[in-house]
Amino acid sequence: MKILYINPPQIRAGLDYVFKAQPLNLLSIAAAVPEHDAKLIDFKIQRISQSLLESEFNRCDLVAITSLTPQIYSALRIAELAKKKGCITILGGYHPTLDSDFVIKNNSVDYVIRGEGENTFQELIALIDGNQNGKSKKEINGISYRDKAGKIINTQARFLEPNLDNFPMPRRDLIDYEDYSLIASLETSRGCPFKCRFCCIHKMWEDPRNKLRYRTKSIKRILQEIYKIDLHNNFIFFVDDNFTINVERTKKILNAIIKSGISNQIYFSCQSRIDTLYHNPSLIDLMHKAGMKQIFLGIESVHQQSLDRMNKKNITPSMTRKVVKMLQDFGICIFGGVIIGYPGETKKMVRQNIQFIKDLELDFVQFTPITAFPGTEFFNKMVEKKRIRTRNYRKYDLFNSMMDTNELDVKELQNLVLEAYSYYYLSGGWLRLITKRYINPFGKYNWYLSKIHKVARKVIFNGLQMFKSQGISNGLISDKLKLINE
Repeated sequence: MKILYINPPQIRAGLDYVFKAQPLNLLSIAAAVPEHDAKLIDFKIQRISQSLLESEFNRCDLVAITSLTPQIYSALRIAELAKKKGCITILGGYHPTLDSDFVIKNNSVDYVIRGEGENTFQELIALIDGNQNGKSKKEINGISYRDKAGKIINTQARFLEPNLDNFPMPRRDLIDYEDYSLIASLETSRGCPFKCRFCCIHKMWEDPRNKLRYRTKSIKRILQEIYKIDLHNNFIFFVDDNFTINVERTKKILNAIIKSGISNQIYFSCQSRIDTLYHNPSLIDLMHKAGMKQIFLGIESVHQQSLDRMNKKNITPSMTRKVVKMLQDFGICIFGGVIIGYPGETKKMVRQNIQFIKDLELDFVQFTPITAFPGTEFFNKMVEKKRIRTRNYRKYDLFNSMMDTNELDVKELQNLVLEAYSYYYLSGGWLRLITKRYINPFGKYNWYLSKIHKVARKVIFNGLQMFKSQGISNGLISDKLKLINE
């Protein structure tokens, strides 16, 4: 069969303008069925007209579409166009997993794959292709579909694959690395044992036996994947939900990278946690030696009561300050995540968060209004409390506000997000700080000089486009925020 894999467009908002990740999930499921012809369209980096898309549908038998929540309407529209051309349609990814009934109710969708997709996709494609291996639809775990009477059938949840090494290498030949800001994506583990209340990760990687919350690839497999990547990239981003969950394993990976010499050719980026780095300062030193030049940290709030309610009781603001200082001492770029308006926080408290982040002098910050994703326990609780203000999934983009709290309404939350971005990036200091850090040939961040001609142009251009389109400006900064430290 000829299969067309599609990463649909979404409402562009926030830092989605600036950083474009490769659709590693599509590359992975394509690798599960290598006997079939494959082509990938990524609307995040490609502009394709409807007529051109329809001509692609004329040349394929099946369309496999991934979707995050804010992409879902675009995904369904693409499925509708594909269906009109006679294609079989399959949707998978976060939103089809979290809200499968909503997706499969659409007549343009033939199948939904829930959760981990590789094994399910392989079995489903075999069935569609006529090689049933003795399995009927109902016997393929992890799918949803409609029977002839229109009744929704949700088959049993699929057990997670215990050994990630059993999955084939992602089909990296389906993409052009230069389209993705020269950042390659690589996965070394799946899942997270932590249960932050606002997070939907554990729902995506849920095992019906509750045995496999966190799984890893072997060091050998990780190195094999690294060597498969085009080393003309600037960075390899470890997309793991938390690269440092198992500290000893992380050290083994870093030591293997150092021993291989690959860190002399390419830099690395990952996501970690404040408490892990705080209690393991030697890990930061090892990360630095292995070429780990950028780390994403979920800082979330300066208020301990909020951290406790988020299930981040092991983290304190003083720990955050210490970890940020340690990373900056090594010249490691920090990308911080901050939640705007967690339940219990007043407008004043949110502005204290913004000022706290400003004082940390992070390289990049994403300010996210508190968001409840469908299918999660947090969403269900917010529904019970009547806090959900829209079911328009375009608003679930981590930039627009979709709920309110006892303290802040939707409009106030949205204005605070805009104020946060305006204050952090435009009120003076950030551009001067970044320029001083990254252009100084004798400074701790001089590693960036060899990359700046490739990256800066894209980042600056896309960042300015984001500010313009979202209406971010100095005029949104309130006097109350300016007076926080006075």
